[in-house]
Amino acid sequence: MVQFDKLRLSGFKSFVDPTELTIEPGMTGVVGPNGCGKSNLVEAMKWVMGETSAKQMRGSEMEDVIFAGTGTRPARNIAEVTLTLDNKTRTAPAMVNDADQLDIVRRIERGHGSAYSVNGREIRARDVQTLFADAATGSRSTALVSQGRIGALINAKPADRRTIIDEAAGITGLYARRHEAELRLRAAEANLARVQDVLVALEEQHKGLKRQARQASRYRNLSDHIRRAEAAVLALKLANAERELNEAGERLKEAEAQVADLTRLVGLATTAQAEAATALPPLRNDEAAAAAGLQRLRVAHDALTAEAERVAQAQQEAGTRLAQTETDLEREHGRKSDAETAIADLGGQRARLEQERVGEDDRAAAAAATRDAAQAETLAAETEHDRLTRQIADDEALRESVSREIAELRERLRRLAARRDEVTAQQQQIEAELASLPALPEVEAALAQAREAFEEARRKGQESIDAAREAERYESDAARAAVAQAEAERIEMERARAAERQAAEASHAAASETLQKINARLTKLRAEESGVAAALKSAADSLWPPLLDALTVDPGFEKALGAAFGEELEASSDRGAPIHWLPLGPIADAPALPEGATPLGAHVKTMPELERRLAFIGVVADEATGAALQAGLKPGQQLVTRDGGVWRWDGYVLRAGAPSTAAVRLSQRNRLAEIRQQIEGVAAEHAGAQARVEAETGWRAAARDAEKTCVDQARAHERGVAEAARRKTEGAGEATRAAERAAQQSIAIAERAATEARDRHVEIARRTDQLRTRLGGIEQSVAEILGDIADDEMRRTFREARLSSISDSAADRVAAGALRGRIAEMRAALVEAEGNCDRLAREAAMRVERLGQIAQDHGGWSKRLAEAEGQIVELDQRREQIAQSIEELAAKPAEIEAKRMALGDEIAKAEHNRQEAADRLAVGETRLSEADKAMRQAEGELATARESRVRREGLVEQATKDCEAVVERIVERLRCEPDGVLALAEVQSLEELPELEKAEHRLERLVHERETMGAVNLRAEEEAGELEQQITGMTTERDDLVAAIGRLRQGIQSLNREGRERFLVAFEQVSGHFQQLFTKLFGGGKAELRLTESEDPLEAGLEIHASPPGKKLQVMSLLSGGEQALTAISLLFAVFMTNPAPICVLDEVDAPLDDLNVERFCSLVKEIAGRTDTRFMVITHHRVTMARMDRLYGVTMAEQGVSQLVSVNLQEADRLVA
Repeated sequence: MVQFDKLRLSGFKSFVDPTELTIEPGMTGVVGPNGCGKSNLVEAMKWVMGETSAKQMRGSEMEDVIFAGTGTRPARNIAEVTLTLDNKTRTAPAMVNDADQLDIVRRIERGHGSAYSVNGREIRARDVQTLFADAATGSRSTALVSQGRIGALINAKPADRRTIIDEAAGITGLYARRHEAELRLRAAEANLARVQDVLVALEEQHKGLKRQARQASRYRNLSDHIRRAEAAVLALKLANAERELNEAGERLKEAEAQVADLTRLVGLATTAQAEAATALPPLRNDEAAAAAGLQRLRVAHDALTAEAERVAQAQQEAGTRLAQTETDLEREHGRKSDAETAIADLGGQRARLEQERVGEDDRAAAAAATRDAAQAETLAAETEHDRLTRQIADDEALRESVSREIAELRERLRRLAARRDEVTAQQQQIEAELASLPALPEVEAALAQAREAFEEARRKGQESIDAAREAERYESDAARAAVAQAEAERIEMERARAAERQAAEASHAAASETLQKINARLTKLRAEESGVAAALKSAADSLWPPLLDALTVDPGFEKALGAAFGEELEASSDRGAPIHWLPLGPIADAPALPEGATPLGAHVKTMPELERRLAFIGVVADEATGAALQAGLKPGQQLVTRDGGVWRWDGYVLRAGAPSTAAVRLSQRNRLAEIRQQIEGVAAEHAGAQARVEAETGWRAAARDAEKTCVDQARAHERGVAEAARRKTEGAGEATRAAERAAQQSIAIAERAATEARDRHVEIARRTDQLRTRLGGIEQSVAEILGDIADDEMRRTFREARLSSISDSAADRVAAGALRGRIAEMRAALVEAEGNCDRLAREAAMRVERLGQIAQDHGGWSKRLAEAEGQIVELDQRREQIAQSIEELAAKPAEIEAKRMALGDEIAKAEHNRQEAADRLAVGETRLSEADKAMRQAEGELATARESRVRREGLVEQATKDCEAVVERIVERLRCEPDGVLALAEVQSLEELPELEKAEHRLERLVHERETMGAVNLRAEEEAGELEQQITGMTTERDDLVAAIGRLRQGIQSLNREGRERFLVAFEQVSGHFQQLFTKLFGGGKAELRLTESEDPLEAGLEIHASPPGKKLQVMSLLSGGEQALTAISLLFAVFMTNPAPICVLDEVDAPLDDLNVERFCSLVKEIAGRTDTRFMVITHHRVTMARMDRLYGVTMAEQGVSQLVSVNLQEADRLVA
């Protein structure tokens, strides 16, 4: 197999610098503190082996594996991991098996995803995953035991745990190939279903195209007739449009002459209106000037009136101001008097305060001296009192402290004596209990005997359980074989009955399909019959039925008869009809028809009315024959072809084309007879098919009932066998469980006895040690208590001597009391002296403050006095000014009244002038209004004439457009010039054409007939050929897909068969290795692997049952944490031994193990490394594991966020030391 040689990283997570890890044979250890990047090495290996989940890389997206940068290093945009493989054995897959060394590189770039290459050649991720899967490893392989993998294996579901057996069997690659084959199978089946659907759709489309091709031929014939009819209609419309255009031109000339006359009249009216309008502005100016003068006089009169009112108001306001001024003078005289009185009072107060300030400094000095003497005397007395108080307090505190210590020592001595007595009693009690305990050798002998009995009971119980399980397994196998046989019989019977039912259903389906087809044909024929009968019914209900309805013509000769007679067959044979046929009989000497023509009467059921006419009509084979024989026809003779061509004796020729109405009616009558005949045959066929379907329905129901009865009987038999097997299995299982219970009960009894003996031994040993420990502690406590008693006695003696040496403090207390009385008197005198000093200082300050306030008030009153005197002078001046103003206003009213009288006369004269100007203006405006009215009337008549001219111009334009539209339609529809329309209509002049209404009616009838055909595909024939080629190609593809599906299903079955065989072989090998390794790691015990949940090995789950030494067999989840870890390690190493992987990575697997189990674990790894080619890389923190490694790599993080790798070869170091 391939071997792992080197792992190189660059820019991957914390390994920003290029780093190389050599993977050599043996055990390679990776150590380092937590968080330094050890697990990044494992993740790099998983990543390069094809890991696609970012969560497995501990990230949210795959770009998180790129170095994200630190505080000192920028982030990288590219990460690359290279894994070097040794392929000297050439066991790699064929696509890369061309070199002795394989360099597998995975490179990722931000925003561009990752890519793989092998030796520089790009390769798919799936191919890389398959390469490692074939080598029994991979990103999800159990050989990469990452942190938490042991716990995941322990807690995994049985179905998930089975994958380790898949890896041991080396079939993970088969799973990948099977999955790919299943995807291809599903894709091929989906493609086959789509191809089938497309083929069905194409076949239906092909049938439709055939029908469309037939319709296209009829559509072309109708289009030719429509083209000729449309040419006739357009020729008539063009002639009508040209005639209407000429008539409209004449009417337009008349309208233009009328407009010219009215235009001249409008010019005259406009001139008169302009003259009237020119004379009007001077009149308006005169009237406006008169009105303006009148308005100015009225404004002046109103101004005088307002002036008189203003003067009156000013007189009133002057009187008010004069009264206010008198009041203000009285107020200012009062303010002056108040200021003079206040100034006099302030002068008296200032003189009195100046007198009181005399001698205040001498009084203040005497009071301060008295205060200082009292303060010094009081301070001396207080100092002496404080000294006496401190002396008394110190003596009292010392006496109290010594007394308290003596009392505490006495209490401590009492407690120590009680403790000594208590400890002595405990010592005696422990010595008595030690004497009563049994001897330890006797207890140990009983424990050994109980353990031997327990081992013997467990051995016998296991033997009985194994025998019961073997019996249960035999019964279970026999029951499964019986159930399988019953199931096989049931399936065979179901298949046989199902085949019979399917045959009956197929026969019924075929009969039903035949009946449906017959029903469809019958329905179609009846619908066609009703339609043809309805079309023929209208003429039959006429008062004079046409002769056409009584004729019978051979099929194929309808067009010939219709072309020969035309609309003459619409005449009746009734003599009362306006148009009718008479039975005149044949002409005796009628000329014979030319050679090459057969009588048309031979193909028509002859009627007396038509006998003479039919004798002159012959049928020729084709147009060439008719044209050749036309010249030899006798008077009254004519030749016809079966497709409607006519050649008459007088030179008239009618080309074969659309059938006439008579031909259509005759064809419909023949078709009606043919349909009715077909209906009779199909109705008989329908009755037979209906009987067959009813018979097939009965056979199908009988087959279904028989199938249901047989299947129910087979299933009931199978259920009975299964129930019997279940009862036998349950009985065997119950016997096994009873044996297990009995064995477990006997084992439990022996185990309880052994446990009780062990517990008794442990209890006695523990109690003995405990009592001896307590006895030693008590002896030490007694010695300590006696020492404490001696120390406390000596300390009590010293404290009592100290208490007797303390002096009495009664005399000091008497002296301190007397001194306190004196100090109180001194303090009272000191307070009085201080109060006298403070009072004198306050009075002096108040006098100074009052003098300042008096000076400030004196200034304020002086300022008020000056202001009052100035205000009085100002008010006197204002009073004189107001009196003078009153005198001036008294003379103004008379002057204003005189001016108002003069303005009144001028206003009357101005009003007279304005009235005369207004009258002249009214006359001018009336003359202008009459001129405007005459002009508007002339303009209205001109507008009407112009509108008439515009309408006639519109008619001319419309007629022109109609002509152009007809010409455009001729060019567009007929693709010819107007001169060629008559030629296209196959006429020489317009007189040969029918009336426009009849021509349009004929065109509409032809168009309607073409439109009733519905949508017509003119490329139907070409599309049908192309579609047929496509159907052929799709049929070939369907056959290829069917063959590919068969090959894929055969390949999947082969992969499943190979996987089951290899899985069962690997399971047996892994189970054997697991039992051996479990016993080696635990130093005994028993373990086994079981397949559960399904009988198919590829769908089964894996359950682990383990029995460590001293414990019963149980599932792994009930074991302790360390036992679970050792069990899981045993299973993983069993897989390695079965299918050794090229590398095994163990990431802190030894974390839950103690030192002893770590030694066992390391020894086992060493042994497996020696027995196989597996190279081990162990990440660990355990010192024992480190010591057992062949070489060590240290991962450090000297720079925050950047990992580095250092190494040491321990084997080389041992050789150097040796």
